[in-house]
Amino acid sequence: MRRKVIKQGHNTLTITIPSKWAKQFNLKSGDEIDVLAKENGLFITTEKKDEKKKIEIDISNLDIPLIWKYFMSVYREGYDEVKVKFNPNESYDSPYKFFTRHAVDLKYGKKSRQHSTFETIQEITNRFIGFEIVEHHKDYFVIRDLAELTSKEFETSLRRVFLLILQMGEELIEAIKTNNVEMVKHTHDIDINVDKFHDYCVRVLNKTSFKETRETNLIFTMLYILEMIGDEFKNVSFHLLEDMKGKKLNNLEELGTRVAEQLNKFYDLFYNYTKEKAIEMSKGDQEIYFYFPVIYKKKPGKGSELSDDELEIFNHFRRIARYINAVTELRTEMEFST
Repeated sequence: MRRKVIKQGHNTLTITIPSKWAKQFNLKSGDEIDVLAKENGLFITTEKKDEKKKIEIDISNLDIPLIWKYFMSVYREGYDEVKVKFNPNESYDSPYKFFTRHAVDLKYGKKSRQHSTFETIQEITNRFIGFEIVEHHKDYFVIRDLAELTSKEFETSLRRVFLLILQMGEELIEAIKTNNVEMVKHTHDIDINVDKFHDYCVRVLNKTSFKETRETNLIFTMLYILEMIGDEFKNVSFHLLEDMKGKKLNNLEELGTRVAEQLNKFYDLFYNYTKEKAIEMSKGDQEIYFYFPVIYKKKPGKGSELSDDELEIFNHFRRIARYINAVTELRTEMEFST
Protein backbone atom coordinates (compact mmCIF):
# COMPACT_ATOMS: atom_id res chain seq x y z
CA MET A 1 0.00 0.00 0.00
CA ARG A 2 1.20 3.53 -0.74
CA ARG A 3 1.08 6.50 1.63
CA LYS A 4 1.71 10.19 0.87
CA VAL A 5 4.38 12.00 2.88
CA ILE A 6 2.93 15.04 4.67
CA LYS A 7 4.97 18.02 5.82
CA GLN A 8 4.18 19.24 9.34
CA GLY A 9 6.07 22.17 10.77
CA HIS A 10 9.49 23.26 9.53
CA ASN A 11 11.45 19.98 9.40
CA THR A 12 8.92 17.21 10.19
CA LEU A 13 7.55 14.73 7.66
CA THR A 14 4.73 12.31 8.60
CA ILE A 15 2.71 9.49 7.06
CA THR A 16 -0.57 7.92 8.14
CA ILE A 17 -0.86 4.27 9.21
CA PRO A 18 -3.62 1.97 7.87
CA SER A 19 -6.76 2.12 10.01
CA LYS A 20 -7.25 -1.66 9.82
CA TRP A 21 -3.78 -2.20 11.23
CA ALA A 22 -4.37 0.37 13.99
CA LYS A 23 -7.62 -1.35 15.00
CA GLN A 24 -5.97 -4.78 14.99
CA PHE A 25 -3.48 -3.64 17.62
CA ASN A 26 -5.91 -1.37 19.48
CA LEU A 27 -3.89 1.78 18.83
CA LYS A 28 -5.19 5.19 19.80
CA SER A 29 -3.89 8.73 19.77
CA GLY A 30 -0.96 9.16 22.14
CA ASP A 31 0.13 5.51 22.08
CA GLU A 32 3.78 4.80 21.43
CA ILE A 33 5.10 2.47 18.71
CA ASP A 34 8.59 1.32 17.84
CA VAL A 35 10.12 2.45 14.55
CA LEU A 36 13.19 0.57 13.34
CA ALA A 37 15.28 2.17 10.60
CA LYS A 38 16.67 -0.32 8.08
CA GLU A 39 18.84 0.16 5.04
CA ASN A 40 15.92 -0.04 2.63
CA GLY A 41 13.08 1.30 4.76
CA LEU A 42 11.35 1.69 8.13
CA PHE A 43 9.78 -1.08 10.19
CA ILE A 44 6.95 -0.22 12.59
CA THR A 45 6.22 -2.63 15.43
CA THR A 46 3.64 -2.73 18.21
CA GLU A 47 4.98 -5.83 19.94
CA LYS A 48 4.51 -4.19 23.37
CA LYS A 49 0.92 -3.24 22.53
CA ASP A 50 -0.21 -6.58 21.18
CA GLU A 51 -2.95 -8.12 23.30
CA LYS A 52 -2.28 -11.41 25.04
CA LYS A 53 -3.23 -14.36 22.89
CA LYS A 54 -5.14 -17.14 24.67
CA ILE A 55 -6.21 -20.59 23.54
CA GLU A 56 -7.71 -23.77 24.96
CA ILE A 57 -6.56 -27.27 23.96
CA ASP A 58 -7.85 -30.68 25.05
CA ILE A 59 -5.25 -33.45 25.27
CA SER A 60 -7.66 -36.18 26.37
CA ASN A 61 -7.06 -39.44 24.48
CA LEU A 62 -3.97 -38.06 22.74
CA ASP A 63 -0.72 -40.00 22.70
CA ILE A 64 2.61 -38.41 23.61
CA PRO A 65 3.75 -37.58 20.04
CA LEU A 66 0.47 -35.78 19.34
CA ILE A 67 0.59 -33.92 22.66
CA TRP A 68 4.04 -32.64 21.67
CA LYS A 69 2.62 -31.44 18.34
CA TYR A 70 -0.20 -29.57 20.13
CA PHE A 71 2.22 -27.83 22.50
CA MET A 72 4.74 -26.97 19.79
CA SER A 73 1.98 -25.50 17.62
CA VAL A 74 0.52 -23.17 20.26
CA TYR A 75 4.01 -22.16 21.42
CA ARG A 76 5.35 -21.42 17.95
CA GLU A 77 2.20 -19.51 17.03
CA GLY A 78 2.87 -17.13 19.91
CA TYR A 79 0.06 -17.85 22.38
CA ASP A 80 0.67 -16.25 25.77
CA GLU A 81 -1.80 -18.32 27.79
CA VAL A 82 -2.87 -21.91 27.20
CA LYS A 83 -5.64 -23.71 29.05
CA VAL A 84 -4.89 -27.44 28.84
CA LYS A 85 -7.87 -29.72 29.49
CA PHE A 86 -7.12 -33.37 30.31
CA ASN A 87 -8.58 -36.65 31.58
CA PRO A 88 -7.41 -37.03 35.23
CA ASN A 89 -7.58 -40.84 34.92
CA GLU A 90 -4.99 -41.04 32.12
CA SER A 91 -1.28 -41.76 32.55
CA TYR A 92 1.58 -41.59 30.06
CA ASP A 93 4.99 -42.90 29.15
CA SER A 94 7.90 -40.52 29.63
CA PRO A 95 7.39 -37.54 27.30
CA TYR A 96 10.97 -37.95 26.11
CA LYS A 97 10.59 -41.61 25.21
CA PHE A 98 9.20 -40.62 21.83
CA PHE A 99 9.61 -36.85 21.56
CA THR A 100 7.41 -36.36 18.49
CA ARG A 101 8.57 -39.52 16.73
CA HIS A 102 8.42 -43.24 17.42
CA ALA A 103 12.17 -43.84 17.75
CA VAL A 104 13.12 -45.48 21.03
CA ASP A 105 15.07 -43.04 23.13
CA LEU A 106 18.26 -44.60 24.44
CA LYS A 107 18.29 -42.58 27.63
CA TYR A 108 14.81 -43.45 28.85
CA GLY A 109 14.43 -46.93 27.39
CA LYS A 110 11.38 -49.01 26.60
CA LYS A 111 10.19 -49.74 30.13
CA SER A 112 10.03 -46.36 31.79
CA ARG A 113 7.38 -45.96 34.50
CA GLN A 114 4.02 -44.39 33.82
CA HIS A 115 3.74 -40.65 34.48
CA SER A 116 0.75 -38.79 35.87
CA THR A 117 -0.80 -36.07 33.76
CA PHE A 118 0.76 -33.38 35.95
CA GLU A 119 4.24 -34.92 35.63
CA THR A 120 3.81 -35.25 31.90
CA ILE A 121 2.63 -31.69 31.31
CA GLN A 122 5.25 -30.30 33.68
CA GLU A 123 8.06 -32.06 31.77
CA ILE A 124 6.69 -30.91 28.42
CA THR A 125 6.16 -27.33 29.63
CA ASN A 126 9.75 -27.15 30.89
CA ARG A 127 10.97 -27.70 27.32
CA PHE A 128 9.52 -24.37 26.16
CA ILE A 129 11.40 -21.21 27.06
CA GLY A 130 9.20 -18.91 29.16
CA PHE A 131 6.25 -21.30 29.61
CA GLU A 132 5.19 -22.05 33.20
CA ILE A 133 2.20 -23.79 34.81
CA VAL A 134 0.45 -21.12 36.88
CA GLU A 135 -2.80 -22.94 37.73
CA HIS A 136 -3.45 -26.62 38.45
CA HIS A 137 -7.06 -27.84 38.66
CA LYS A 138 -8.81 -31.22 38.67
CA ASP A 139 -9.15 -31.47 34.92
CA TYR A 140 -7.19 -28.56 33.46
CA PHE A 141 -3.97 -26.54 33.75
CA VAL A 142 -3.28 -22.95 32.85
CA ILE A 143 0.11 -22.24 31.29
CA ARG A 144 1.44 -18.72 30.74
CA ASP A 145 4.47 -17.20 29.10
CA LEU A 146 6.27 -15.41 31.93
CA ALA A 147 9.27 -14.32 29.88
CA GLU A 148 9.63 -10.89 28.33
CA LEU A 149 9.89 -11.82 24.67
CA THR A 150 11.48 -9.26 22.37
CA SER A 151 13.01 -9.39 18.92
CA LYS A 152 16.45 -8.88 20.49
CA GLU A 153 16.40 -12.47 21.74
CA PHE A 154 16.12 -13.88 18.25
CA GLU A 155 19.73 -13.48 17.15
CA THR A 156 21.07 -15.08 20.34
CA SER A 157 18.72 -18.05 20.02
CA LEU A 158 19.44 -18.55 16.31
CA ARG A 159 23.17 -18.61 16.95
CA ARG A 160 22.55 -21.11 19.74
CA VAL A 161 20.77 -23.40 17.25
CA PHE A 162 23.84 -23.27 15.01
CA LEU A 163 26.33 -23.89 17.81
CA LEU A 164 24.43 -26.86 19.20
CA ILE A 165 24.21 -28.53 15.79
CA LEU A 166 27.91 -27.86 15.19
CA GLN A 167 28.62 -29.45 18.58
CA MET A 168 26.65 -32.54 17.58
CA GLY A 169 28.64 -32.86 14.36
CA GLU A 170 32.02 -32.29 15.99
CA GLU A 171 31.40 -34.82 18.77
CA LEU A 172 30.09 -37.35 16.28
CA ILE A 173 33.21 -37.12 14.11
CA GLU A 174 35.45 -37.29 17.17
CA ALA A 175 33.63 -40.47 18.25
CA ILE A 176 34.23 -41.99 14.80
CA LYS A 177 37.90 -40.97 14.70
CA THR A 178 38.61 -42.37 18.16
CA ASN A 179 36.33 -45.40 17.70
CA ASN A 180 34.50 -44.44 20.91
CA VAL A 181 30.73 -44.51 20.40
CA GLU A 182 30.09 -43.72 24.07
CA MET A 183 30.93 -40.09 23.26
CA VAL A 184 27.56 -39.62 21.54
CA LYS A 185 25.36 -40.97 24.35
CA HIS A 186 24.13 -37.47 25.20
CA THR A 187 23.42 -36.43 21.58
CA HIS A 188 19.68 -36.81 22.21
CA ASP A 189 19.86 -34.20 24.98
CA ILE A 190 21.69 -31.78 22.69
CA ASP A 191 19.00 -32.32 20.06
CA ILE A 192 16.30 -31.47 22.61
CA ASN A 193 18.05 -28.13 23.14
CA VAL A 194 18.23 -27.59 19.38
CA ASP A 195 14.46 -28.09 19.23
CA LYS A 196 13.95 -25.78 22.21
CA PHE A 197 15.82 -22.85 20.67
CA HIS A 198 14.35 -23.60 17.23
CA ASP A 199 10.83 -23.28 18.64
CA TYR A 200 11.77 -20.10 20.48
CA CYS A 201 13.11 -18.55 17.27
CA VAL A 202 9.89 -19.42 15.44
CA ARG A 203 7.86 -17.98 18.33
CA VAL A 204 9.80 -14.70 18.24
CA LEU A 205 9.32 -14.41 14.47
CA ASN A 206 5.60 -15.07 14.75
CA LYS A 207 5.07 -12.63 17.61
CA THR A 208 7.26 -9.75 16.48
CA SER A 209 7.79 -10.10 12.72
CA PHE A 210 10.80 -7.85 13.21
CA LYS A 211 12.39 -8.79 9.90
CA GLU A 212 11.35 -8.07 6.34
CA THR A 213 8.53 -10.39 5.26
CA ARG A 214 10.53 -12.17 2.57
CA GLU A 215 13.57 -12.61 4.81
CA THR A 216 11.31 -13.91 7.58
CA ASN A 217 9.92 -16.59 5.27
CA LEU A 218 13.41 -17.66 4.26
CA ILE A 219 14.51 -17.89 7.90
CA PHE A 220 11.43 -19.94 8.81
CA THR A 221 12.38 -22.48 6.15
CA MET A 222 16.04 -22.42 7.15
CA LEU A 223 15.20 -23.08 10.80
CA TYR A 224 13.08 -26.06 9.79
CA ILE A 225 15.94 -27.55 7.76
CA LEU A 226 18.50 -26.89 10.51
CA GLU A 227 16.30 -28.82 12.90
CA MET A 228 16.26 -31.74 10.45
CA ILE A 229 20.07 -31.64 10.30
CA GLY A 230 20.10 -32.04 14.08
CA ASP A 231 17.71 -34.98 13.78
CA GLU A 232 19.99 -36.66 11.23
CA PHE A 233 23.02 -36.29 13.52
CA LYS A 234 20.91 -37.86 16.27
CA ASN A 235 20.03 -40.75 13.93
CA VAL A 236 23.71 -41.36 13.15
CA SER A 237 24.46 -41.39 16.88
CA PHE A 238 21.66 -43.89 17.43
CA HIS A 239 23.13 -46.24 14.80
CA LEU A 240 26.62 -45.91 16.28
CA LEU A 241 25.38 -46.86 19.74
CA GLU A 242 23.01 -49.61 18.62
CA ASP A 243 24.78 -51.17 15.63
CA MET A 244 28.47 -50.23 15.69
CA LYS A 245 29.64 -50.97 19.23
CA GLY A 246 32.92 -52.83 19.14
CA LYS A 247 33.25 -52.37 15.37
CA LYS A 248 35.81 -50.33 13.48
CA LEU A 249 34.48 -46.96 12.34
CA ASN A 250 37.26 -45.92 9.97
CA ASN A 251 35.05 -46.39 6.87
CA LEU A 252 32.80 -43.59 8.16
CA GLU A 253 35.51 -41.06 8.90
CA GLU A 254 36.14 -39.44 5.51
CA LEU A 255 32.53 -38.77 4.57
CA GLY A 256 31.57 -37.72 8.10
CA THR A 257 34.48 -35.29 8.23
CA ARG A 258 33.58 -33.78 4.85
CA VAL A 259 29.97 -33.24 5.93
CA ALA A 260 30.95 -31.71 9.30
CA GLU A 261 33.41 -29.35 7.60
CA GLN A 262 30.73 -28.32 5.11
CA LEU A 263 28.40 -27.47 7.97
CA ASN A 264 31.08 -25.33 9.62
CA LYS A 265 31.62 -23.52 6.32
CA PHE A 266 27.90 -22.79 6.11
CA TYR A 267 27.89 -21.34 9.64
CA ASP A 268 30.63 -18.94 8.58
CA LEU A 269 28.82 -18.16 5.33
CA PHE A 270 25.56 -17.42 7.10
CA TYR A 271 27.03 -14.69 9.30
CA ASN A 272 29.66 -13.42 6.86
CA TYR A 273 28.39 -13.96 3.33
CA THR A 274 30.87 -13.41 0.52
CA LYS A 275 31.03 -14.61 -3.04
CA GLU A 276 34.31 -16.41 -2.31
CA LYS A 277 32.80 -18.35 0.59
CA ALA A 278 29.79 -19.27 -1.54
CA ILE A 279 32.17 -20.65 -4.18
CA GLU A 280 33.90 -22.76 -1.53
CA MET A 281 30.51 -24.08 -0.37
CA SER A 282 29.61 -25.06 -3.93
CA LYS A 283 32.96 -26.77 -4.40
CA GLY A 284 32.57 -28.72 -1.15
CA ASP A 285 29.04 -29.79 -2.09
CA GLN A 286 30.25 -31.16 -5.43
CA GLU A 287 33.11 -33.04 -3.78
CA ILE A 288 30.66 -34.74 -1.41
CA TYR A 289 28.24 -35.46 -4.26
CA PHE A 290 30.89 -37.18 -6.39
CA TYR A 291 32.27 -39.04 -3.38
CA PHE A 292 29.05 -41.04 -2.97
CA PRO A 293 29.46 -43.20 -6.12
CA VAL A 294 32.82 -44.28 -4.69
CA ILE A 295 31.05 -45.45 -1.54
CA TYR A 296 28.15 -47.24 -3.19
CA LYS A 297 30.40 -49.20 -5.53
CA LYS A 298 31.53 -50.98 -2.40
CA LYS A 299 28.14 -52.44 -1.46
CA PRO A 300 28.05 -55.64 0.63
CA GLY A 301 28.38 -58.80 -1.43
CA LYS A 302 30.88 -57.30 -3.84
CA GLY A 303 34.05 -57.95 -1.88
CA SER A 304 33.74 -54.77 0.16
CA GLU A 305 34.36 -54.15 3.86
CA LEU A 306 31.17 -52.09 4.09
CA SER A 307 28.22 -53.42 6.09
CA ASP A 308 24.53 -52.64 5.79
CA ASP A 309 24.78 -50.64 9.02
CA GLU A 310 27.55 -48.49 7.57
CA LEU A 311 25.55 -47.87 4.41
CA GLU A 312 22.60 -46.79 6.56
CA ILE A 313 24.84 -44.23 8.28
CA PHE A 314 26.10 -43.06 4.87
CA ASN A 315 22.47 -42.41 3.87
CA HIS A 316 22.04 -40.14 6.90
CA PHE A 317 25.20 -38.24 5.99
CA ARG A 318 23.87 -37.90 2.45
CA ARG A 319 20.67 -36.30 3.78
CA ILE A 320 22.70 -33.89 5.90
CA ALA A 321 24.74 -32.89 2.84
CA ARG A 322 21.52 -32.23 0.90
CA TYR A 323 20.10 -30.15 3.74
CA ILE A 324 23.30 -28.08 3.94
CA ASN A 325 23.02 -27.42 0.22
CA ALA A 326 19.38 -26.38 0.71
CA VAL A 327 20.15 -23.86 3.48
CA THR A 328 23.03 -22.51 1.39
CA GLU A 329 20.53 -21.77 -1.39
CA LEU A 330 18.27 -20.01 1.12
CA ARG A 331 21.14 -17.94 2.54
CA THR A 332 22.16 -16.91 -0.98
CA GLU A 333 18.60 -15.87 -1.70
CA MET A 334 18.64 -13.72 1.44
CA GLU A 335 21.41 -11.67 -0.18
CA PHE A 336 18.99 -10.70 -2.93
CA SER A 337 15.68 -10.60 -1.03
CA THR A 338 13.84 -7.31 -0.74
